[in-house]
Amino acid sequence: MSCLLVLTTMGLAAAAPTEAATTESRSWRVAPGVTYRQWHFTSRGGVPQRVHVLEVNPARRGVSLNYRTNAVLQQRARTRQIVAAHRRAVAGTNASYFDISDTGAPDGIGRGRQRGLLHAPATGWNNAFYQAAGGGYHVGTLTFRGRIAQHPTWPVTGLNLPHARSNAITIYTPVWGDASGRAVVDRRRTPVREVHVRGGVVRQNTHTLRKGHRFRGSLLIGLGRGARLLRTLGVGSRIGLSWGLDPKPRMAVTGSQVLVRGGRVVATSDHERAPRTAVGIDRSTGHVLLVALDGREERAKGMGVIRWARFLASLGIDDAVNLDGGGSSTMVARSADGSRTGVVNRPSLGHQRRVPDALTVDYAPRG
Repeated sequence: MSCLLVLTTMGLAAAAPTEAATTESRSWRVAPGVTYRQWHFTSRGGVPQRVHVLEVNPARRGVSLNYRTNAVLQQRARTRQIVAAHRRAVAGTNASYFDISDTGAPDGIGRGRQRGLLHAPATGWNNAFYQAAGGGYHVGTLTFRGRIAQHPTWPVTGLNLPHARSNAITIYTPVWGDASGRAVVDRRRTPVREVHVRGGVVRQNTHTLRKGHRFRGSLLIGLGRGARLLRTLGVGSRIGLSWGLDPKPRMAVTGSQVLVRGGRVVATSDHERAPRTAVGIDRSTGHVLLVALDGREERAKGMGVIRWARFLASLGIDDAVNLDGGGSSTMVARSADGSRTGVVNRPSLGHQRRVPDALTVDYAPRG
């Protein structure tokens, strides 16, 4: 990259790779400690780009970040709707990758401040942006721990997952929404078992998976070995379920891969040019940056993953994780006068894709 365009309102060293001058820059204060910026630039090879940045100072009183979903995980809505549904949310982006072709539920780990841990796998999709118990924001790995008290060695490998894990047991709670039947087992020909637990007691144990209605309590879905283990649970027997994350974050959202760690690009896979979304941390300022890159249009082509990671590092980001991109990439922010909350980027589909969750920027002034 040949030179830098430095935008200094909040200390953001914003890199514009320039074979041509940066044009059409604009910015405004969304809320105290929250600034939105957008600019056009030309990246290496003369490729036009347009980027959007929300810079958040979490040390500012009343400012925080949160992970939010719709009422149930299988429900999808536009990012603007998810943000606007919460009085404290002043901005945000789309968040997790999700099961776009089947259940519609998010992949990976999601923990909200108010609703707690909503979904998580024991392995995979655990590269996270999270706030630690001590208050600091981090990019790193989170681990899911699930347990059946009476059978501590049984493999409980997920909570509210789009697809239950093979030879294991997955827990589903009412936040999942309607029971999904065999949709959650990816239509594989394998032994399955469903156990309904309510009030700490096994209410039903069957080899068929219910579909299309709500449930109270929890459903345990077992595949292969997990099904054989669950078959031994008698109706009326006591069952104690517990789950959590290690370390224990206040909020968390995961993406496909860590892009930048300690200021060094660590992205390992690349794809075609596309719109992108990411969240990162500038350790020198303590600020969190939500970044959306437009793409798949004449004036904004998008980037491959590795070039995207290099660009984020050029913004001064020390640690970053890649969120869902492509047609999902959407950034929302409150207007400068506070009168409305709207989409500030240009989603590549020409409209907002319906998604299950969002990473929001919250502001709660204290009187």
